[in-house]
Amino acid sequence: MPSIAIFLHQLAATGVARNAVAIARYLDAQGWRVAIITVRPGGELAGEIGSVRHLALGSAGMPRAVELAVTVGRLRRAVQDLAPDILLSAGNHAHLAVMRAMRGQDKPRRVYRISNELSRPPGHGSFLRSTGLRKLGLRFVAKDADRVVLVSPVLSDPAFDRCRRDGRLRVIENGVDVAEVRRRAQEPVAYPWLDGDTPVVLAVGRLSPQKNLPRLIQAFAIAHRRRRLRLTIVGGGPTKARAALERLAGEEGVAADLHFIDRVSNPFPIMKKAAVLVLPSLWEGLPNVLLEALACGTPVVASRTAGNAAQILEDGRYGVLVDPRDPAQIAEGILAQVDPARRIMGTERAAVFDRARMLERYKALFEELLPA
Repeated sequence: MPSIAIFLHQLAATGVARNAVAIARYLDAQGWRVAIITVRPGGELAGEIGSVRHLALGSAGMPRAVELAVTVGRLRRAVQDLAPDILLSAGNHAHLAVMRAMRGQDKPRRVYRISNELSRPPGHGSFLRSTGLRKLGLRFVAKDADRVVLVSPVLSDPAFDRCRRDGRLRVIENGVDVAEVRRRAQEPVAYPWLDGDTPVVLAVGRLSPQKNLPRLIQAFAIAHRRRRLRLTIVGGGPTKARAALERLAGEEGVAADLHFIDRVSNPFPIMKKAAVLVLPSLWEGLPNVLLEALACGTPVVASRTAGNAAQILEDGRYGVLVDPRDPAQIAEGILAQVDPARRIMGTERAAVFDRARMLERYKALFEELLPA
């Protein structure tokens, strides 16, 4: 029986965790011995892993980077006890911990999944903060990896050139289970704004600089002056970040029409009922939320710098693309997509990124690494 361990910080309702759970459940159904290892227990997706084994190393209630650093020894022991054939580092945040934990070890075979953009706008750092450290870290990833997986072609980096030359680099784009998203989008949701006459603008993502939410609030305020709208932001984050966004909404005069919802395991009923989903991110890998919104039949506005959003939307054929630094342009996109006479729909586009293809490709990649 082939075996795999998948490591990530927690089973939160994020793109990294949703894809990790999908891979785990697929391999489990294919007869693999599968374990998910996390630092933190619980999480919004903990109830969605089915029969997959889940090991939580134990959280110290500290920032994610610190928790990952202090659990390296426990991760090493957990992997030794499980003795899997393959260890998948599911997202960028996990790579340093995996490299440190597996230092000096030939087994298990390691797969590093590059889940998010590695280059950042000035001042935003990366999964290694300075440019010099980042390049050094990427070289270590490339050296340690039996395979490197990019979730989008836009994530390519010169540090992986050697992996490309010797056949260790793969591009496996994220996918979405279109039928499952549409099924779950029919579930009831107790959120009165969605049943009113005022269009709801929706953003889904953690409250971090990457998601560019201050620009979204400024854009919403511009659009709000031209027609009545409401803005809902689904996603957890630091209390300070939320307070800063609330202050900005107050300054812009739209505080009464802004509402936050913490991360939820099933955001799809909210997506389906929203008038438009906006993805204003400064950077992404391949944005799952964009695929999910398309599957729900929700019109979208997306940043041109949000990973391969332009590819997903075919340069505007299936949704509106905007400059994330220009609130006026984002506002115009919102107003176009809430207008039935102007909106651009992309419902059928989601099928191109159906998850079944992604899962088959991961299975084939892992099988390459199994002992003869």
